[in-house]
Amino acid sequence: RAATNDNAWSSGAGIDWSHVAPAGQPNSNRTGSSSSGSSSGGSSISSPSISGRLPPPPSTPQSVSKGELRQLSRDLLQLDTNSVGHLITLSAQGKTSSSDNTDHAPNRLFSSVPQEALRGPTISKLLALLDNYEPAVTQAERDTSQEREEQQAFLDAVMATSVMTKTEQFLNSKGLLPGPLRQVLQEIWFTPYTRHRNTLSSSGFEHVFVGELKGRKVSGFHNWVSFYKEEQEGDLNYLGYMKEADLGNEGSLITLKFTWLGDKKPVGSMFVGTSPELEMALYTVCFYARPGNNCPMELNGKRFSIKTYYQNYQGKRYVGTAYPLL
Repeated sequence: RAATNDNAWSSGAGIDWSHVAPAGQPNSNRTGSSSSGSSSGGSSISSPSISGRLPPPPSTPQSVSKGELRQLSRDLLQLDTNSVGHLITLSAQGKTSSSDNTDHAPNRLFSSVPQEALRGPTISKLLALLDNYEPAVTQAERDTSQEREEQQAFLDAVMATSVMTKTEQFLNSKGLLPGPLRQVLQEIWFTPYTRHRNTLSSSGFEHVFVGELKGRKVSGFHNWVSFYKEEQEGDLNYLGYMKEADLGNEGSLITLKFTWLGDKKPVGSMFVGTSPELEMALYTVCFYARPGNNCPMELNGKRFSIKTYYQNYQGKRYVGTAYPLL
């Protein structure tokens, strides 16, 4: 599927969707959702060694108003200096629906992503993490010292940004942060837990930023960097979009349909062009301020929500999923 500029749009420009057709109806050796067993090398993964026990999200999420959440999201977008939306061109092609079995996108979603868009201090660290995970939730994760170093390098990079500084200040001002933000991010995003029997095969980060396979369906997978990587490698087939929102030079939001490693994602959503720190910051705020509920956001004048759910494991709560809702 060659990438072309047919019906292309730059996520940093004004998007004209009037020309888009209405809805009608591998080169990887990675295993799919039916895989089992463990990969070779490394040691069995275990929960990070973090002193203390993080309390559950607050029982009074109404302590943060809709207006405060929307203002915070606007502030964080202005601070997102690592966004690359203005560099990316997408080819949206045809509209689709969750029940539509027709491929309305003969070309790739990402028609132009220059290398400079992937060299930023946080996006480059995110890229290094994406090959550290097994897609199937039936397959136990294993790690290596190099993978642990890559995880710490990613956390170092995102914590060095103004986005995370502002996020920590906001959560502390509302009494929502149960510890230093870096420790909290390590705990709720990277602690391994189980989605299949007693197999430590998942984490909030893997589910949201990388994607998983469960029961012949794609689960999670809400990050544009991962989407672009898998599309370039020929493992992901974009099938069309449902909704979109332009976020100006910082990027865009899109609800879409695709297959990954042969399994389906009938409805997915993601930011495009935004930095991983912005996405993780917004998701983390909503995890504490509106757990299990719609979390109101506003970026570039576009109102939308973020939905988060927590995963209970051994008496603690971790990020189960997080994604934007248009």
